[in-house]
Amino acid sequence: MVTFDFETVVKETKYLVLKTIGETLIDRFDDATEDVVQEVYFRVFKSLEKSGFDGRSKISTWIYTIAKNESLRMNEKRLREEEKAKRFLQKNKSDLFQVEDNNSFLNEDWIESMLQSIPEVYRNTLRLYLSGKSMEEIAIELHIKQGTVKSRLFRTKEWIRKTLPGVKNEFQES
Repeated sequence: MVTFDFETVVKETKYLVLKTIGETLIDRFDDATEDVVQEVYFRVFKSLEKSGFDGRSKISTWIYTIAKNESLRMNEKRLREEEKAKRFLQKNKSDLFQVEDNNSFLNEDWIESMLQSIPEVYRNTLRLYLSGKSMEEIAIELHIKQGTVKSRLFRTKEWIRKTLPGVKNEFQES
């Protein structure tokens, strides 16, 4: 039976884990990287504690597999959340965009005014993201770093959750 010092394992594999997550996690879900890292090392720790690593491969190979699987799991989870949000918006769009004079009319002015109420620095980033541009393309167009793009999109999402009543609870259900 081989024993491992967990702290040493983390130090020796952290770059491998981050690289694997970075390559596997869908770009728009990069804000979940920290959660995936924690889950990877939680699973590694629990498995090592129960002698779950049998030594048939290198420990780095074993941890790489865990990191890849956890990233794929997060992708699946986030894609399900996006689908749920789309279904919610489709189901409730008449309620959200209803005009008193015409119940079935989608009020584009209301949508535009809502977008206008988002702080400009976030609004520009959101518009580019919603137009289908990648994080890299947005960063180039706005002359900012990709990390700044991700941060702005996260802050925009938080602003929307705080500003639109009822949206927060619907998006947080699993």
